[in-house]
Amino acid sequence: MSKKLAKVVFIVALFIFLSSVSLYAFPATCTVTRVLDGDTFYCLPQYTIPGAKIHKDRTISVRLRGVDAPEKQQPYGVDAKESLKELVGGKTVDLKVKEVDRYGRVVAYVFINNINANLEQIKRGYAWAYAEYLDRPYLSEFYEAEKQARKQRLGLWREINPMPPWEWRKKYR
Repeated sequence: MSKKLAKVVFIVALFIFLSSVSLYAFPATCTVTRVLDGDTFYCLPQYTIPGAKIHKDRTISVRLRGVDAPEKQQPYGVDAKESLKELVGGKTVDLKVKEVDRYGRVVAYVFINNINANLEQIKRGYAWAYAEYLDRPYLSEFYEAEKQARKQRLGLWREINPMPPWEWRKKYR
């Protein structure tokens, strides 16, 4: 095989590999050091996650994929933070990394003892299912959990018409 053909084959194979990596979640493990709000925390990863912003204390930011929790200044924002803190605070969690966003945050489905923390925040009534960023097989499960939390008036659903965080951010930021 000529060098030129070998380069072409290598580039095509690399492209296929990198494309498949971006389509599927890859696993990572980290220990949660600080919960920032109802859908974001810092953790100390076992190994470097490509593209993730590393803070001075060697932690990274993790954003729960497919959910949007109230901002801290919103009603139930502090409750959402406390709920996530109770779920993952100080614990070692498994991440199914979907991407690294433009801020260098790792966007992932987060699991603690086989419990999907993203889904649990919705079940508890402390987050909305965020359609734009949901993947199969989670889409219907997350929406059903939100429907049940609304029906049971859990968490933020105690309010008649709570303002979604994406509307709150547009209005107050």
